[in-house]
Amino acid sequence: MGCSKDDDQSDDSNNASKNQITFDISGAVEGKKTGSSYIVIVEGVNYSISNNDGTSIDDQTFSLSFYKKFKDNSTTNPAKGTYPIDDVVNLTDTDGFWIVYTDTVNDIDFSQDVSGTLTITSNTNNQLKGTFEFSASSRETGETITVTNGKFSAAID
Repeated sequence: MGCSKDDDQSDDSNNASKNQITFDISGAVEGKKTGSSYIVIVEGVNYSISNNDGTSIDDQTFSLSFYKKFKDNSTTNPAKGTYPIDDVVNLTDTDGFWIVYTDTVNDIDFSQDVSGTLTITSNTNNQLKGTFEFSASSRETGETITVTNGKFSAAID
């Protein structure tokens, strides 16, 4: 007889540590980023997966928020599956996420012309886990970024 573990690794390709995000970024911002990941729910208003590095605004280099935009407007945790990442106006009749990536070093937001996917790989054991990739541009500068190899794991309270 084999042993079984009390987790969901069998259907989870996400290697991000608990409450952590990792991703590669290129374009106007370059490098490999690692930080904290957590779920923020304003009941009846919005649901986001919020991510940043550093321990204070003084040593932070990025902030990345995935805002849930679902047809039912619920603030419940999303089910396993792949969802589009798009501009908020394009998600009117679609379940998906819109993002704001902020380069906090240069105070530049990238939230225009967004295109990508976010895949929820697990919604169990009080953890929401997933992968993502997207591209976006800045309204202020016109510069673009491309994010690849994204993984997150955020506690569900």
